[in-house]
Amino acid sequence: MGSKLSPVIIVVLLVVVIVIAVVIFGLFTGKGGFTDTPGENKVSTNEIAKPKLNLEKESDEKDVSSVKIIANATMEDESEISEIVRPDGTIEKGNYTVFEATENKKYTFEVVAANGQKEKATIEVTEIAEISATNPYVPVGFSVINENVEEGFVIEDENGNQYVWVPVESGRLTRGTMLDGKFEDSASSATALVNSVAKYYGFYIGRFEASQYNMDGDVVAASMAGKVPWTNITYLDAFNYATEAGEKFGYEDCFTALINSYAWDTALDWIDKTHNNYSKNTDNGNYDGTVLPTGTTEKDTVNYICDLAGNVREWTTEIYKDSSNNNTGGVKQRVIRGGSANLRRTPSSHIGYPENTSETYWGFRLILYKQ
Repeated sequence: MGSKLSPVIIVVLLVVVIVIAVVIFGLFTGKGGFTDTPGENKVSTNEIAKPKLNLEKESDEKDVSSVKIIANATMEDESEISEIVRPDGTIEKGNYTVFEATENKKYTFEVVAANGQKEKATIEVTEIAEISATNPYVPVGFSVINENVEEGFVIEDENGNQYVWVPVESGRLTRGTMLDGKFEDSASSATALVNSVAKYYGFYIGRFEASQYNMDGDVVAASMAGKVPWTNITYLDAFNYATEAGEKFGYEDCFTALINSYAWDTALDWIDKTHNNYSKNTDNGNYDGTVLPTGTTEKDTVNYICDLAGNVREWTTEIYKDSSNNNTGGVKQRVIRGGSANLRRTPSSHIGYPENTSETYWGFRLILYKQ
């Protein structure tokens, strides 16, 4: 006669089986257990809210000068977003910012939450037209006055200084005295211009001969219309005033300098393409004996550049090394270009004078370039 399990033992066995089943279910699902409150989802204490960062371009238009990137950060509670760090390192408080990109490259933004969590996002800009001889860069703070490159692309700053773009398709500047051992142009600004043009395929020449501009009691070299040219100035002073002008006017991404032989000869070569033999004749300049305000002589306005032929002769950084006919006492001679109201000379003419001398009919001109 077989033995029978008592009802008590059967109940105990059933309870054991149920407990084992509950434990196994909990191990595999991460749920269950005797400490859980029915209907309550447990959140891990290791989960910390993180911000998300979305980047998009305002427009996908091609061949533009700049692209606006919109950065928008999100969290379950947007008030928890502290700031967005822009690609240039500047910080925008809150969850939204707009950044203007001016170069084709990748731009990275970072959002920072109040809880210390951070998230980065990157977007690539490819829509900006590449700078070239026919697509000049426009420095920050300047506006375009005339956009036709062939006849003269003119820009103006907020004070009225104007410059004309000289396109250089080859990226190589011209210097007419390159093979003449009597001449040399080793100024640091001349080297900087050569490097700039190799990269940007052009430079800006002052539309007008330099004049004096009063800025809060400080005299600054300017390139403005209708002004008395700055004369009776030595090369040394002209060089310093020209170099300082960009900083005084607050230019952010470009530099000013005294015009050099590369800039002068390259500008003349460009002008000669549309104004036949301009550089080698005396038909255009003001040679009437009286120095006139800048830009007055209409026939000496070519490609929007004024008074290269006459009005006042202009210092350049070029050195003239043959002093056999001059007693300079060891002082360097710098080359003066063009003619003046009292001396009929071609725009391409050049002659050396001691750099510490000055004259009523001698002035200078600025150039503007990007490094």
